[in-house]
Amino acid sequence: MSNKLSALDLAFLSLEKQSTPVNVASLAIFEIPKGYKGNFPKDLIDQLEIQPAGPPFNQKLSHVSTSRMPSWVTDEEFDIHYHVRHSALPKPGKMQDLLELVSRLHSRLLDRERPLWEFHLIEGLEDNQFALYMKMHHAAIDGMGGIELMEACLRQAATDEVRAPWAGLNTKPKSKASNSLSLSAKAVKLADQVKNRAGLVQDLSKMFWDQGLKATGISNNTSPVPFSAPKSIFNVPITGARRFAVKSLSLSELKAVGKQANATVNDIVLALCSGALRKYMQDKGAMPKKSLIASVPVSVRQMNRTGNQITYVTADLATDEADTMTRLSKIGASTQDAKQELGTVSADAATSFAVIAQGLVAVMNQLNMTNLLPPAANVTISNVPGPRKPLYFGKAKLLASYPLSVLIDGQSLNITVVSYCDSIGFGLMACRDAIPDVEKISEYIDEAMDGIKGGIYMQGLLQNKE
Repeated sequence: MSNKLSALDLAFLSLEKQSTPVNVASLAIFEIPKGYKGNFPKDLIDQLEIQPAGPPFNQKLSHVSTSRMPSWVTDEEFDIHYHVRHSALPKPGKMQDLLELVSRLHSRLLDRERPLWEFHLIEGLEDNQFALYMKMHHAAIDGMGGIELMEACLRQAATDEVRAPWAGLNTKPKSKASNSLSLSAKAVKLADQVKNRAGLVQDLSKMFWDQGLKATGISNNTSPVPFSAPKSIFNVPITGARRFAVKSLSLSELKAVGKQANATVNDIVLALCSGALRKYMQDKGAMPKKSLIASVPVSVRQMNRTGNQITYVTADLATDEADTMTRLSKIGASTQDAKQELGTVSADAATSFAVIAQGLVAVMNQLNMTNLLPPAANVTISNVPGPRKPLYFGKAKLLASYPLSVLIDGQSLNITVVSYCDSIGFGLMACRDAIPDVEKISEYIDEAMDGIKGGIYMQGLLQNKE
């Protein structure tokens, strides 16, 4: 049995080359149960490896040739021991050692002759902890799909039972009722398909029309037009080597700050990234006159559908604005306009628009034309909501989770954010050669938060004086 890849899945495959692995991953930190007798990570691996893999983990590409369209087919020679790997950090197992290891793991291409995933259990982390690093090709899963996968194998209480992630997602089989439809029912179904296709074309035309109005200055919409970003130190040719940095903040504090500033959590996240990027560029003496533009993935997931169900909107990061609160206000206006624009079209039109944009980037990369146009965006910033209650993998409590995402040629930084309980984890993925000190950007996120708090305090003082 085979399943066709979506157009966006195929776009992610076409984007990949040695310098641009299209891997998405999660780094999860767990606490070994107190008083456990024996080697918990080794015992965990033994329990996991005996569990059979279900879709999509036992499926591979039907062929790797670019001359024919591939589909997902069952790997008849599936080898769990190839995909599940066990390693250890050198003592004393510092967090920086772990980040260095996963940076190297994330730099490697997945083998297209096999199912496109790897699972690494990493022991030896200090403070009685261990880590799980799992990566999948972006053609096989998107951010929200990754969250659903994590929630499927974790539990809200400690238990002796351990469910492997590759046991398969809980997706309902497609109905076969269409095979026995009456002639009149088939006619109605065909009419609906034609109607939906016409609606898709209409919505796509509207999206391109709206972008044209913004490009000519006719529209008042403040969300930027793709390929209008300034050249920056982040928009350079990249190599395959990666460097990963993380930052954790209190989610409740972030929400409180957003409430005081009359801003959404997503806008605060963008403002924190904006402030950190602005500080970093100032340190390098490389501040563009125009504001940086972020590409922001937006989920349009529908029930019982797998694969990639995302589109992209562009947001003005207002990095050319010195005042913190004015910067936050501009970001909020830009994202609000982008949401309203997206809300007027169907999910299929939104994902089709993303396919066209990704396809254009792929063509430009293949023809070495990236220097002929302004960057599509300067950086990708994604915010994925995660579980709000503590989770356990068997009896091991999940302490923290950090996302690792994809870089494309000409864009050397990706910031992905995932929330868990009262923590919000920033995962900063960078090209090692273009941004060797990406950890500085993660440190500047704290400064950006202090800047927003200070701005709120100053606004309060001014209001009291009035």
